[in-house]
Amino acid sequence: MDLTLATVVLLISISVVFILVWAVVELPRNRARRTQEQIIKELKVGEQIVTVGGLIGKLTYLNLEEDLAKIEVAPGVEVRIIPAAISHPLDIMDRLRRQEQAANAPKSSGRRK
Repeated sequence: MDLTLATVVLLISISVVFILVWAVVELPRNRARRTQEQIIKELKVGEQIVTVGGLIGKLTYLNLEEDLAKIEVAPGVEVRIIPAAISHPLDIMDRLRRQEQAANAPKSSGRRK
């Protein structure tokens, strides 16, 4: 009977460890992937962007179905990249600051006192 109890405790302990590892590793990875997808969906042609490799340029073409984007790195010089190589818009910090200010702004009820 003691062997069975020890086995159950061991299996539960191993299960808890696997769940904790999954929560620590997989959940942030999924959140980062969703955030990256959202950033790419919000991009518009003409915006300045930064690639994962640190290349800065103007987005001239974006087609998610073809998995192709083009950026202009100098006048008349375009580079083809995959959209997954886009890290963020160049003005990402300004956008985040505006979102934070909008979230912290006091809500007006529409009534005057």
